[in-house]
This record gives sequence, structure tokens and C-alpha cells, in this order.
Amino acid sequence: MENQSFNAVRIESSKFGKRGVLCTAVMFFLTFAFTCVMGKFGPEVFESHEGSSKLRINRAGVALMSTWVGNLVNLVPENQLLWVTCNFERPDSINASYSFDYNQEVYVTVLGSHMETDEFLATRDFDEALEDGADLIVARKLATRKVDFKANAVESGDITIFNLHTMPYKNFKVKVEFVDAGDIDKYGHANHEDHQMNVRFTMRYVNRDYTSFEFSWKYTFCIITLVVMFFPSLNRGGLLSRSRMFTSFSLIFEGFTVRLWGTKWKMWSYQQKWIMVLLIQLFFFNDPLIYFEVYNSKIGGEILGGVYIGMMAIFICTLMLFWLCALDETRDEKNLGRRDKNGCKKHLAKILFMGVFWVYLVATYAHIRMQEKDDPTYEAAQEGDRFVAATAFGGLLTVIYTLWFLYYTFKGMWVLCTLPPPFLFVFSITFFTFAATVVGIFIAALYPVPSAALDFLGMYSLYNLYIWTMAFVYAPLKNSANDVDEKYGVMEFGGELRGPSMIGDIASQEEIDDMQL
Repeated sequence: MENQSFNAVRIESSKFGKRGVLCTAVMFFLTFAFTCVMGKFGPEVFESHEGSSKLRINRAGVALMSTWVGNLVNLVPENQLLWVTCNFERPDSINASYSFDYNQEVYVTVLGSHMETDEFLATRDFDEALEDGADLIVARKLATRKVDFKANAVESGDITIFNLHTMPYKNFKVKVEFVDAGDIDKYGHANHEDHQMNVRFTMRYVNRDYTSFEFSWKYTFCIITLVVMFFPSLNRGGLLSRSRMFTSFSLIFEGFTVRLWGTKWKMWSYQQKWIMVLLIQLFFFNDPLIYFEVYNSKIGGEILGGVYIGMMAIFICTLMLFWLCALDETRDEKNLGRRDKNGCKKHLAKILFMGVFWVYLVATYAHIRMQEKDDPTYEAAQEGDRFVAATAFGGLLTVIYTLWFLYYTFKGMWVLCTLPPPFLFVFSITFFTFAATVVGIFIAALYPVPSAALDFLGMYSLYNLYIWTMAFVYAPLKNSANDVDEKYGVMEFGGELRGPSMIGDIASQEEIDDMQL
């Protein structure tokens, strides 16, 4: 509940009421459901082309008949990335009930070219292609990959051969040479035969239709966020201002920032300051520079992509920090309704924890991208113990945050159970967004290139709807002094203002002058 010394907000208005809560809730969940349906039936994220080869490994572990060459042509910047993987069929010489793995060494060579497609396909020899102007991206790089077969599995898991996160060339030629098969020989050869395996290669790139889909939604979110922030007041007098419909439209859609600018900074409440910060970060979370990331492929695209990851991580961590601080204010029975000058000190542990979370997200991304830039055959999973440790650390941070959030929720349950409908709605969508965030972190739904359009649109629409809704319900009222419904508990009682609040933003009258907001 907002303090009477601050701006009264829309959620406290006597005109908002249960009908306003119901309409807002219906709009929130129907819009979210609509975007999820759009994502479900959206375009496939990846297109792929497949090729195959045969691999024979003799009893000395040496690969024979072991070279594969693949061409991929007519790519454009909208295809965004190239990812080459392969998997192996289980050799007949090894019992199907065995679970085993071995280290396979491969040499990888990759060329990129802008020459005409027919001309490029005619150059079957790599040296000839280089003479014709092709660029050498990977020069016979030796890579070791762990090939893992589960018991009774016909095929191994995929291993990464090559990846490129930009699309600087029109045509690509990839050559893979299998050499030493490591310790596969220890699994024995039935009937003293060589191991023979079929190898299936898959060359994946982003579907152009998905790129257009991503562009349209991200820029739609950016535009709506700007409207939510800066839509001007239309109620400036004249004939239109006499229209009740026109006046109502202006009051509903006037931008959150425009309304705040119409009041003194000292009147901004705790929630409003958080929402102002989150709206700014939401705009950059929506990736307004995606056009330049895609079409400036060589250097600028990588830099802008890194900047976007940093901004996305800042938004997610700031939002998660807001939830912890808000719930802490709610559950603090001694200080409920009081604003502490030392708010930063009080929440220092949370700030440091979320700072560590942000550093982890950005450092992990930066490490992987730098490794891939230096070595396009790099695969994070092949780092073994370091990869396991990094993944476990990220999981630990997420579990700690989840327990922290649930602890504050449980401790503040005595307040949450007394929330009037508008504030109960705010807490409900907060908990819903929190749960989706935790699940999204574990299933990598927030990865820059998701596995499905539903992952992308579901998460982006949820965050946008949540912040837009918070801006709507916490927007200051024009006539705040006379438009607050006392049935929600904003009244003087024993010299203090009492009332349930998601974040306990109520202050005693004696403390108002000393408050640092």
C-alpha cells in the first residue's frame, strides 16, 4: 500500500476496485496465452541439411575411409549462425547392451566464400577454392571429441564439429577427417572384425522466417515499452477534453514516465523507482539493436551481441533483486510501514548475491564466445570437469535464490494472506513470473538463440506484460489526494499509516521528513 505522503497510485483508486483487477488480470493472462499460441505455431528456429559418411576403425584404433566434405550455399545474414554436428551409429562389433564412450580425434577444415554458387560447388578441391578467393576459416584444426553411447542406444549423442555465431559468408565448405579413435579398442571386436560405423552430419542454421518473426516481435515490444513510458497526456483542454471517453482514454494510456515527471521526485514511491529502472532495462532487454547484430556480421555483430547479453543479464538480475527486496520489506514485521534510510545496507547481501549471479552469467557467456572465436571447433561440454563445475555453480545460485524467495514468501505470509484483491493480483503475477524465470533458467529458455519460437516469445512476452502491468497499476493518480479508497487500509491509526502492502511501503507520519527515498 502506498504512503499518503507519496503519490497515490492507480491500484489504490476507488475507481479501480475488483472490476479493474478482473479486467487487468484477464488482459494479462489472455495476452500471455495469445503470445504463447503464436509462439507454438511460429516458424521453426533452425533449418538443417544432413550428410553421411562411413567410418571404419581397425583393431589398432586407426580410422579408415574417414573423410567427409559438406557444402552449404546461398546463406544470408538472416541465417545468423552455422552449427555443424555429427553422431555415430553403434558398431555391430560392440554388444548393444554396453554403455561406453571413447575419444575420437578429427581434423576440421572450413572455407567461406562469396563466389557464385555454381562456381563454388565446382571447386571440389580446397586449394583450388582458396586460389579462387575463398577465405580459410579453420585450417585443419585437430579436435578431440568424446563419443558417448548409452546402453541399448542405436546412436551416440551429437558432438559439435564447428560453430560460427555470425554469417559473414554466402557459401561454406566443411571438411572432416577422422583419425585416431582412442581407446575404443578396449571394448573388443566381435569375430575380430574392424569397427564399422555410419556417421551422420547435420549442418544447422537459423531459419530466415524465424529471424523475421524475432525482429517483428522484439521491435513490437520495444515500441510498446516506449509507449508505456512516454505516451503523452492528451487531456490538454479543448473540445476533446469535454468527452468522457477521450478523457478516460488519456488517463488510462498516459505514459508512466510522463505521470511521474508531473510530480516531485520526493513523492516517488519505492515501487515507482523500481519500476522506472525496470522499464528502462526492459527496453534494452527487448534488443533494439538486433538489426545491427544480424547485418553487421564480422566484428560489430559480435560486439553488439555481447552487449545485448550483458543488458539481458542486468535486467533479469535487477528484476530478481526487486522481488527479494520487495518480499523482505513485506515480511519484516518490525519495520512494516517504515522506510529505512539505510535501505542499501539492509539489502547489501541481496545486492552482492545478484551481482555474483550477473557476473556468472556474463562471464560464462564471454568465456564460451571467446573460446569459439579463437577456435570455432570448441565445444563447452568437452571441457569436462570445468564444464560440470560451471553448470553446477549456476544451478546452485538458482537454487539459493529460489529458497531465499520462498523463505521471504513464507515469512511474509501473514501479510500476503490479508492483501486486498488489487495487491493480491500483483503478488500473483509476481509469483507466476518468478516461477517461469526459475524454470527458464534451468531449461535455457533465455539463451540468445532458443530451440523453439515458443521459448522466445513466451519468456519475452511474460517479462514485458509483467513490467507493463506493474507500470499501469503503480502509475500515480492525477488527483491522488482525493481518489484513494480507504477500504484498502490507508488510514491513520495510532499515529501511523497502516495497510497491507506487497512491499510494505508505508511510513509513520513522524518519519516522513527524515526519509531518504
